[in-house]
Amino acid sequence: MIERHTHHFQVADIGAWDLDEDRSIAPSIHNSLKASGIVATVDADEMNSAGFTVYTYSPREVVEKALKADGIEVDD
Repeated sequence: MIERHTHHFQVADIGAWDLDEDRSIAPSIHNSLKASGIVATVDADEMNSAGFTVYTYSPREVVEKALKADGIEVDD
């Protein structure tokens, strides 16, 4: 049986992202995961610009490894 997972992350340095007030990191995170072959939905945290949630069938370790491989450091 394949389980759907919900993983919450926060980027380590939101200052490294070129974001304006109305833009979220979610599209960039989604594209990074997609490029790594991970099918996922990404939702930004409305209260914390560095936070996001990933809904996927992939385990947390696989998602985190894909993000790090793309240069996206996340806090634990």
